[in-house]
Amino acid sequence: MSPEDRLAAFGEQVGFMVSTESEVVRAAGVHCLLRDGDVGTCTIETSYDPSSGKPTSRLGGADHAVRITTDAAQDGLVYHADGTPIGNHIGGDGRTWSIVSIKKGSQVSPEEDSSAGDLIHRYAKQIVGAVSAAGYSDTAFLTAPNPFKILNTFEARTAIGPVQNRIRGQSIAIIGLGGTGAYVLDLVAKTPVEEIHLLDSDYVEWHNFMRAPGAPTADEIESVRNKNLRKVDYYHAKYSSLRTGIIPHAVRVDSPSVFHEFIRDHPVDFAFVCIDQLTDGDSARQDAVYRALTEAEVPFIDSGVSITVDDGAVRGTITTSAYDSGSLAWEHAIPNARVKGDVVGYRNVQLPEVNASAASLAVMEWRRYTNQYVDESESFLHKFRLEKPRIIALRSDPRK
Repeated sequence: MSPEDRLAAFGEQVGFMVSTESEVVRAAGVHCLLRDGDVGTCTIETSYDPSSGKPTSRLGGADHAVRITTDAAQDGLVYHADGTPIGNHIGGDGRTWSIVSIKKGSQVSPEEDSSAGDLIHRYAKQIVGAVSAAGYSDTAFLTAPNPFKILNTFEARTAIGPVQNRIRGQSIAIIGLGGTGAYVLDLVAKTPVEEIHLLDSDYVEWHNFMRAPGAPTADEIESVRNKNLRKVDYYHAKYSSLRTGIIPHAVRVDSPSVFHEFIRDHPVDFAFVCIDQLTDGDSARQDAVYRALTEAEVPFIDSGVSITVDDGAVRGTITTSAYDSGSLAWEHAIPNARVKGDVVGYRNVQLPEVNASAASLAVMEWRRYTNQYVDESESFLHKFRLEKPRIIALRSDPRK
């Protein structure tokens, strides 16, 4: 393999582009460490002699030097993981670019680069290697397609990118943005799904701030005081600074026809149901939501909380259940509006840590359902009891 081919293969592996034009070899979008350990990108360039292909001093100031231009306007340098600059800084304007000199071989016995591609490859390996040494184990996922408005270093640092490919590009619906639904949004918003549709027609009330992630701004508090802030708009504004693809819908799903109308214009791959249990005697709204999802053949996870205060202390259960496309298993499994005997129905919980736990278990179940977790359970229904901190998995067929 030629030096140019090795450089191109390395660029494809870690996520940068290689081009050759006007007697200059260029590697663009190379991930690098900037000042203070920030991850950025840079361009590495060197000039070369077309007849020999070997680097020249025209661009870089020496045959073994390159010009490095950082895309972020800091000090123009790229760094090792220990915070020291890479190479010998020959020149630059001290702000956006620098010229770096690293001889091949040892200082006392330098070697000549066989080609300009060989020289760029050598620099790129050092620069990308520093990013890896800082804990970003898969630099290719720094440039993976994602909806984020910030650099997605999470996947590269944790090597979770290949796992998240299984949900990358999905469209998700969250039905209900109360305490649990808000935390589901907080977690799902930090995954590379393409779209997150928020369905809730309610307005924000004071108690919502006390059981949701984050804190409101002064303007948002004033909007609630004036009773004109919908939940979907509040959470859309909260998370739109992080990512694209969050779409608010002031829709109350209380019948299959309502959901059919929604999904006709907004197809989704998966749904989270996070709505409160209705009391005895009320219409079974939860049944309508489940049936709407079944008829639309959208797989979903239901997350609910049953909580009571017993002798001055809280007891209760968090329940998650996952249903395949078109499944009717919920008719026999979810303790919904048809409360019977000692089966505790869902209640409107006011403890944020319980809501956060319910959301976490639901998102974990979604990751298990989408094969992001090792799946050794045949159960679709799990219960976590607050007074006995362990998860109970029930049989996959609730009618047995």
